[in-house]
Amino acid sequence: MRTISVALMCLFLITPTPHAQNRDSDTLDIYVIDVEGGEATLFVAPSGESLLVDTGWPGFDGRDANRIVAAAKDAGITRIDHLVVTHFHTDHMGGAHQLAERLPIRNYLDHGVTVDEGERPRAAFERYVTLRGDGTHHTVRPGDSVPVTGLDVRIIASDGAVLTSPLAGAGQPNPACEGFTFHGADILSRYGDAEDQRSVSAFIGFGQFRTVIMGDLTWNKEHPLMCPDNKIGAVDLYLVSHHGSDTSGSPALVEALQPRAAVMNNGPRKGGGPQTFATLNTIDSLEDLWQNHYAVPVGDANMNERFIANLQDFASVDDDEAVHLESSNWIHIAARRDGSFTVTNSRNGFSRRYGPRD
Repeated sequence: MRTISVALMCLFLITPTPHAQNRDSDTLDIYVIDVEGGEATLFVAPSGESLLVDTGWPGFDGRDANRIVAAAKDAGITRIDHLVVTHFHTDHMGGAHQLAERLPIRNYLDHGVTVDEGERPRAAFERYVTLRGDGTHHTVRPGDSVPVTGLDVRIIASDGAVLTSPLAGAGQPNPACEGFTFHGADILSRYGDAEDQRSVSAFIGFGQFRTVIMGDLTWNKEHPLMCPDNKIGAVDLYLVSHHGSDTSGSPALVEALQPRAAVMNNGPRKGGGPQTFATLNTIDSLEDLWQNHYAVPVGDANMNERFIANLQDFASVDDDEAVHLESSNWIHIAARRDGSFTVTNSRNGFSRRYGPRD
């Protein structure tokens, strides 16, 4: 395990990655990769530098790692400059070993040490610790910056703490905090939320374009981040929290973000909860919701299939093999400096452009 001092951490936070990968682009490319209800989202800056958030599941003959590699190839990159592991659940960090066998990973960023108990989660974490020792490891805290040339990447939550000072241009009172109801133990995830509430969450800016990726940060932890004042401000794209699970994505978060489009990295039977769909349907600024999978439990609440990347579970929802198919599709976002962006469903080529915010 490799650790760094506070002084070295400060150096990391201001020193850009050398030798950026060559790329002929003036867009920030974002790939929301299907890892069957896990998480893997790839950001590639015009500089060619890459930031991957989470690595999906282990096993399945490297299925999720292969899907990440396919997205990297489409983006024209051959390594991961920064891997953010939001928290130490298997659907987020599990694919890291298989990915490292296929693509070099330079920097590992996470919240430090797992709080999960039990033999299996501890063994999985220790295996990840060994892997991150092969690169450079950074424990990140709210307010830290991640040096990706051309992007403004800020950590807004980590290890149970959230920003205490607003980002530039943010800090306005949040009316959606009125009547906020905290979740009790009866609503918490069946897997427990000890690691979820310690998720690393990040703001990513590219010129006028703004987005957030929250990991599995819980509903209750969203409150100090957004209430009484909105510490993030408005965003253009909302990468839906926690696979769209009902234990995250409170109105206090989403209404204050005022997104114009949202992308949900759900699985057929994971995430995509009824409360999440209901909340998103109340957001006046939201033009479209895009889904990585048809969400079986909510039925007709799903979006039109043009906006859904993977439909294969329609006919075989009771088949255990349905979620392990080799074929998959991603949702791709091409963002521009003026704040405009285009979202494309790779399954059918359907695209929609969103102009700069008025």
